[in-house]
Amino acid sequence: MKNNIITFFLITFILSGCDKSRTSKIEDKNTSKYVKIWFDTIRTYPYIAELKIKKNNTFEFFSGACTYRSISKGTWIIKNDTIILNSLQPKDCFYMCEYGTICKTVEEINKRRDRKKSIKDCNADIEFEYELFSNEKFYLKNDTLVHVKQNKQCRGLEFAYSCKEKK
Repeated sequence: MKNNIITFFLITFILSGCDKSRTSKIEDKNTSKYVKIWFDTIRTYPYIAELKIKKNNTFEFFSGACTYRSISKGTWIIKNDTIILNSLQPKDCFYMCEYGTICKTVEEINKRRDRKKSIKDCNADIEFEYELFSNEKFYLKNDTLVHVKQNKQCRGLEFAYSCKEKK
C-alpha cells in the first residue's frame, strides 16, 4: 500500500512537469510572433515610428517627424490573440501624451496650456514627449501588427506596423 502511494505521487509529479514544459513551449511560440522591431506603415514620410517588442516582456517605442520626437518604455502581456502594452512612468522630465492622439494638428497641440508633465514644474522640451500606452491592444493580421483604436476623437486615423521598414 505504501509503495502504491509513493508510485502514484511520483507519476503525478513527473506528469505535471511535462505539462509545464509543454505549456512553456506553446507560450514561447505564441509570443515569438510579436517579438521583433515593428515599423509604422500608415503615416507618411517624414513621420517614422518604431515599436520594439522584446522577449523579456518589455517594449520600447520611438516616433518622430521633423523636429518632433516621442518615446515610451513599458511592459506587455499576451491575452488570447492580442498583445497589450502599458507604459512605465518616466523618471526624466517630459511632456506627456496618450498614445494614439496624434490626430491633432501641431497648432492644436501647442494651444493646449494644460499639458501634463512627468514631473511637476520641471523644464520639459516642447518638442520631445513621452507617449503613454495605457492598455493599448494590438493584434496580428497577416504580417501586420494592427492597433485596436480606443480614442474615438481620432476618426480615420489608423495605426499599423510591419516588420519591414518603409523606404
